[in-house]
Amino acid sequence: MATVPLQKPPAPVSEETLESRFHRLADIWHAAVAHHSSSSIRNNHPAYQEIIGLGPAVVPLLLADLEKTGRHWFWVLKIITGSNPVPAEDRGNIAKVTQAWLGWGKEQGFRW
Repeated sequence: MATVPLQKPPAPVSEETLESRFHRLADIWHAAVAHHSSSSIRNNHPAYQEIIGLGPAVVPLLLADLEKTGRHWFWVLKIITGSNPVPAEDRGNIAKVTQAWLGWGKEQGFRW
């Protein structure tokens, strides 16, 4: 009696990692809004909103990108973490806001 050879099941479709998804969305967002000064336009972009939906797991990626590129992830960090480490007198000073968030991340034990 002949037997049917066993076939390997198809390889699973590789799923996008959190990191690659974040970088893809960040690049889409940046390309679409980098020339806008309006925080409303920047914060309401669908890619930005999708990054918010990634939740707390994306915080180290946001902090790493903030440190590397200086992109304004302040609002998404505030939404996801519920924190706002920026003193009132530093609001609007991008360098100080960036340092406040990076310092906060280190204090919270995030590694990036």
